[in-house]
Amino acid sequence: MALSASPVLAQNTDIKGTVVDENGEPVIGASVRVEGQEGGVITDLDGNYVIKAPKGAKVTITYIGYTPMTVPAGGRVQLKEDTQNLEELVVVGYGVQKKAHLTGSVATVPMDEIQDLAAGGLASTLEGLVNGLSISGGDGRPGENATMYIRDTNSLSSVGSTAQQPLFVIDGYIYPNDIKIGNTTQNLGAEAFNNLDPSEVESISVLKDASAAVYGARAANGVILVTTKKGKLGAPRISYSGTFGFTDAVSHPKMLSAYDYGRLYNAVAAADPKNTSLNHLTGLYQADELEAMKGLNYNLLDKYWETGFTMKHSVNISGATEKASYFASLSYFDQDGNLGNLDYNRWNFRAGVDVKVSKWLSANLNVSGDYGEKKQPYVKIGGTSNEKDYNILLMRPRYIPEYINGMPIAAYGISNTSKDDDQLYSFNELRNNGDFSNTMNSNLNIQASVNYDFGWSKILKGLTLRFSYSKSIQNNKTNQFGSSYDVYYMQNRTGSGQHLYTPVAGQDYESFMTEGNFIKRNISNGTAQLNRTMDRTDNYQMNFTASYNRDFGLHSVGALFSIEKSEAENEYLYGMRQDPYSFTNFQSNGAGGDIDMNFKRAESGTLSYIGRLNYAYADKYLVEFLIRSDASTKFAPENYWGVFPSGSIGWVMSEENWFKKALPWVDFLKVRASFGLTGRDNIVAWQWAQYYALDANLGPVFGTDASTSKGNIISLNKNISAVNRDVHWDKVYKANFGLDFNVLNSRLAVNFDMFREWNREMLMKMSASVDATIGTQSASTNLGKMDSWGYELGVTWRDKIGKDFKYRIGLNTGYYDNRVLNMDWETEYIYRQIRYKGRTDIGLWGMQCIGMFRSYQDIEEYFDKYNITRYMGLSKDDVRPGMLIYKDVRGPQQEDGTYAAPDGVVDRDNDQVRLSNRSNPYSMTVNLGADWKGLSLTAQLSAQWGGYEMIDNNALKSGTGVGDLEFTNMPSFWNVDNMYSYQDVYDAAGNLVVAANRNGSLPNLQYQSVNAVESSFWRVSGTRIRLSRITLAYTIPTNWVKKIGLQGARVNITGQNLLSFCNPYPDNYIDPMCSYGSYPALRKFTIGVNLTF
Repeated sequence: MALSASPVLAQNTDIKGTVVDENGEPVIGASVRVEGQEGGVITDLDGNYVIKAPKGAKVTITYIGYTPMTVPAGGRVQLKEDTQNLEELVVVGYGVQKKAHLTGSVATVPMDEIQDLAAGGLASTLEGLVNGLSISGGDGRPGENATMYIRDTNSLSSVGSTAQQPLFVIDGYIYPNDIKIGNTTQNLGAEAFNNLDPSEVESISVLKDASAAVYGARAANGVILVTTKKGKLGAPRISYSGTFGFTDAVSHPKMLSAYDYGRLYNAVAAADPKNTSLNHLTGLYQADELEAMKGLNYNLLDKYWETGFTMKHSVNISGATEKASYFASLSYFDQDGNLGNLDYNRWNFRAGVDVKVSKWLSANLNVSGDYGEKKQPYVKIGGTSNEKDYNILLMRPRYIPEYINGMPIAAYGISNTSKDDDQLYSFNELRNNGDFSNTMNSNLNIQASVNYDFGWSKILKGLTLRFSYSKSIQNNKTNQFGSSYDVYYMQNRTGSGQHLYTPVAGQDYESFMTEGNFIKRNISNGTAQLNRTMDRTDNYQMNFTASYNRDFGLHSVGALFSIEKSEAENEYLYGMRQDPYSFTNFQSNGAGGDIDMNFKRAESGTLSYIGRLNYAYADKYLVEFLIRSDASTKFAPENYWGVFPSGSIGWVMSEENWFKKALPWVDFLKVRASFGLTGRDNIVAWQWAQYYALDANLGPVFGTDASTSKGNIISLNKNISAVNRDVHWDKVYKANFGLDFNVLNSRLAVNFDMFREWNREMLMKMSASVDATIGTQSASTNLGKMDSWGYELGVTWRDKIGKDFKYRIGLNTGYYDNRVLNMDWETEYIYRQIRYKGRTDIGLWGMQCIGMFRSYQDIEEYFDKYNITRYMGLSKDDVRPGMLIYKDVRGPQQEDGTYAAPDGVVDRDNDQVRLSNRSNPYSMTVNLGADWKGLSLTAQLSAQWGGYEMIDNNALKSGTGVGDLEFTNMPSFWNVDNMYSYQDVYDAAGNLVVAANRNGSLPNLQYQSVNAVESSFWRVSGTRIRLSRITLAYTIPTNWVKKIGLQGARVNITGQNLLSFCNPYPDNYIDPMCSYGSYPALRKFTIGVNLTF
């Protein structure tokens, strides 16, 4: 159907044609334009078009993902898939470039690879798809987002600098990447990026090298550019995509059964043969109790862990005429939690219109936003960790019931006393008590622009002026309610040792069920309170941009100049009131206790000038130069400005005639190089300015008045007492050399990058103490120096077998390293610290284990042979069989920084050795795909190797010490049959409850203060291989769906976090995708459908 036409000449006639794909299916929406004329038409539902053109005219047919074709008008045209997309336009800073013309290291995300993935945050869907982009987290609790780092930036935290996520630019708006809100620093761009729905995203580009210098002072950590969808020429199109699925734990740690736990406790309690104070009746589980424990399995984690459900719905409408285009979307995402009151949902909306006011004047308006709610438990029992709910349920011994006669039972162990607040936690009581922590966040973004094209002027043709304004408002609100609840313990318990809560053979259980035997304790969930935290961030950005792009024969010239101004303002308010009433309305008047409030506000602004020049000759010689000057009020006025230049060149060798003759089998070969300067402004605004206050509680005091009354003495404001007026931008010089080539009819494509970065004048805090008489903190200063380097290799093979079967294999790999030249060096235990010219990844350190003491003779021989005087803080008389043996490696540190020879003192401070040079320095991701007659299969496998790691220290000890074992279950590999036991253990009646096991492979858990330290004994392989995801999809033939009024339909089944192929842990007690004691990674299965109307 014709939407517009070129000027109708007398000889023009209607010419009909059809466009199909490689399978002969009609291509809907392909653009057809007559060569040398403006306007054009698009193909209809059957791939047909009608266009007015002179007899013998040629038309150019384009469609995303296919090679443009210029052919005689009319007839049937079969498009060929553009496997390498060299003509694809790639979004770069403040514009677009042909992929073939790129001279920087710019990667694009294949959007079709992520459309079917179910995730609450967009970042977690990108894993393994972009070389140099590392993704971590985001697969656990609903509403938690993954973090992203480009190349080696995550190592910055190791030297005392700030490891920031990249700068995020969405539709030209630069989100602040380092805003301090309250007491935390947030990357607002990361939040906005994660909240995007994939169905509204057109493209994602990642700037990794000096090409990011166009964003200047905030670009040192790389830049992620996002362009959202716009309407495309044609009638209105409505599309719907939906996924429905479920989530479950990849695995839970395997824990000891009630019976095995009881045996372990006995073996640990009676481990020391010299301990004569052990009461074999009250201090050990008796034989009758162990027999009863065989039938007990109160696995509360299994009881309360549920399969979670997730769904996503998206509806888009788009269309365009020659005068206007529009796009609107509405989406909803929901993910239920798997444990208690934990779930997350989010609404997204986006609406945009582009209007061509006249032939040369156009305007644009976009409004977008999202609203999300995250519900999670409020748990303050025994601390504030978000993992408390999962952790306590996992580690509760399985012989202790949750309820007896409707009364919640505290996890009192063998001593029937309270050792730790964790014992008082009751998951169900807290859940039903109404305690909660609910977070609501909303984001509103408004963007508008006006564009004027000077195409009417022969002289100024190619010049475009653009003014844009963007506004972003973000609000977060968290409401929390903490109350109290009751738990009970039994004064008298069952079993001959009075250790159990459940019936034991030979005892009258009813006699234990009297009301007086249950003692109630009222437990406060932290401080009983109502509190609300609110923050608001208000940002705007204005740009005036002049761009010029024009071809003069074989010469292509591009230029850009832009003035950019932005401001960011944020406010933080916290209010808390204690002692809520039992009938509270969750408002401040619903509590009667003390009130605490805290208010903070900050603002900052930037002003920037950007210039860029591009030149290409004959599509083979490419040059780019850019410069950006930034000013930021985060710094003192004399340090406002920073200048960030960069340059890059490229040579498309395959366009040379001599090359085509010499290597005709090479379809495309480009070499490119770039060098430039970027910066960081990772400092809190106004930290350079000192303020004073009439408040003695705010900071160091001035004056002689010793009174502590507020308002009567002058003090430094403690929040900005660490002042250094000379702080300025970090400087990062970046160099990159790249090679892109396609061979064998573009079936094989290779992208290779080598890079080096020189981090200079890095801003970092000084940990060294300042003299106490000064009365203030040490200030941040620009002292850091670090070099980073590495390489990235991407290889893709695409081919066909027969007419209908297509497949592709993509491999991404890389290597990164660094060396530190200056930092706030550590002064103690320097042998295992970052040193001058050493890397930030110092590897794995621990004690060198040379065996286990299996007898007192072993202890004597060891002390005599190595002249040991102290062993892990113990004298020889305190060392016991069942302890690991460590090597005496060195003596104490000397004044000159060297270490003395082995001194007969074995300790953790001075005797560690390097157990692994690095933490898995090598990695690889393989992306696979195959298509056959509408059926497609994609999969991703990933691997990391080359290092070692320790078994989680929390799995090697019981809480804070051996005393916590009575309420802490242990992983399954601590089966007493595997553990060293010096002697037979008998209960009070003389029954053998644990047999001696001097050949046990594990040390005795009694001596965990010695055995649980990092050592070669607990070292395991760091190799990880996993099947990350698989998607099976089917595109229903067009002629089928047309019968029910659809343009297209596609269905898919997707699985994520599927399998681990290498498990190095003893007894495979945990899956390598999970962390011990923490909410596990989730395995997801979803069914999806995509419909186009």
